[in-house]
Amino acid sequence: LDVTTQAEILALIDRLRHKTGAAILFITHDMGVVAQIADRVVVLKSGEKVEEGPVDRIFSAPKHPYTKRLLAAVPRLGDLRGKPLPEPQITAPDAELLRVENLTTRFPVTGGLWRRTKGRVHAVEDVSFAIKPGQTLALVGESGCGKTSVGRSILRLTAPDAGRILLEGQDIAHLSQTDLRQARAKMQMIFQDPYGSLNPMRRLADQVAEPLRNFTKLEKSACMARVADLFRRVGLPSDLLGRYPHELSGGQRQRVAIARALAINPKLIVADEAVSALDVSVQAQVLDLLMELQADLGLSYLFISHDMAVVERVSHQVAVMFGGRIVESGPRTAVLENPQHPYTRDLLRAVPIPDPGQRIREKELNFRPIRSPIYPKDHDPAPSVYRSIAADHLVLVSDCGY
Repeated sequence: LDVTTQAEILALIDRLRHKTGAAILFITHDMGVVAQIADRVVVLKSGEKVEEGPVDRIFSAPKHPYTKRLLAAVPRLGDLRGKPLPEPQITAPDAELLRVENLTTRFPVTGGLWRRTKGRVHAVEDVSFAIKPGQTLALVGESGCGKTSVGRSILRLTAPDAGRILLEGQDIAHLSQTDLRQARAKMQMIFQDPYGSLNPMRRLADQVAEPLRNFTKLEKSACMARVADLFRRVGLPSDLLGRYPHELSGGQRQRVAIARALAINPKLIVADEAVSALDVSVQAQVLDLLMELQADLGLSYLFISHDMAVVERVSHQVAVMFGGRIVESGPRTAVLENPQHPYTRDLLRAVPIPDPGQRIREKELNFRPIRSPIYPKDHDPAPSVYRSIAADHLVLVSDCGY
């Protein structure tokens, strides 16, 4: 869940606990949530309990080496305040790899005997941004705000209704299927669920080799040599080449997904919640890998996430979405250290702190009902209007329903 919804659910669980007197066994890999809700903590490793104790002692004075490594790997929002961004690989100051202009994506809502369109879900409404070569734009916001629809629309996995998607000046939104197939060699996607994005019936080597067979004319021996090199590049041993997805851990499967995305040397990777399903120690390893690949290969990322601490760690630019629109965008330091839109402030306020002594109190949070994204089919919303706060720091001033 995104942090605002997560905070609301945690507050609800805590209210019900006090009201009913029920005990709670809360299973999670999110140490911020542990610090927020737990009284006692049991730490498991490889099926065995390695440490147990009150939450304050576990966080302040962990005894077991695994617990210490687990807590050391937790990203903390604010740790990078005043520190430099990940090193960009920009060939020219004004160069742009991707420019999205006024992107709009809507889904029909049908009903009745003849399944006629009665309304539309306005998933993405008038979204614009740009990504430079070798840089990362983090797209953040709550569940259902349209983040994934933006990523899928850019790759034409979902057909956009309006707008322009310029990849190296070529408008992806209006390409024929033949031209789109060639353009897709420049852009790949890493999905949230590595197990769901891999074919359980095929060996890993064949799955990583598939893009090479689709887009290149490499002979079989050269193709498998390239696959073995990709496995080494993402930190996987070669003896996994003949394995199946169910034989790997979650972190290993995500590394396979990254290797497959890198197979044809793309320039843009859309990472859709690529580390949210991983525990913090594996998450840190995968994030380090993504940043290392960016520095070595000059990759650009559209990094879709709801974890603000992760966003702070990997991003150069940040765009905050709510209700299908970008409500605030700009450099990482500007958006995270000087938030201007009320939703951005509430989003940052709701981030759980991995410290039991700094628990977020319910009265500090701002829970609001979400306005329905479904509108009549002839509804024509007003365009997005922004106010400039500083260089490249924009804040939405038109209505977004918040």
